[in-house]
Amino acid sequence: MHGLRHAHASWLLAGGADLQVVKERLGHGSISTTEKYLHTLPDADDTAVDAFSKIRSRLSR
Repeated sequence: MHGLRHAHASWLLAGGADLQVVKERLGHGSISTTEKYLHTLPDADDTAVDAFSKIRSRLSR
């Protein structure tokens, strides 16, 4: 069961789900608990930079 839960969280995050949404979905009391699932995302930094770039380009229009 734990493996399925872990896979579910990892897939949500890999698909671009917000960390807070995943936290609530899993019922975690602390965001730091949910952050442990981020280690499964080798390109998490790239995803974060891309998201930041998209927001900056929207705001500069």
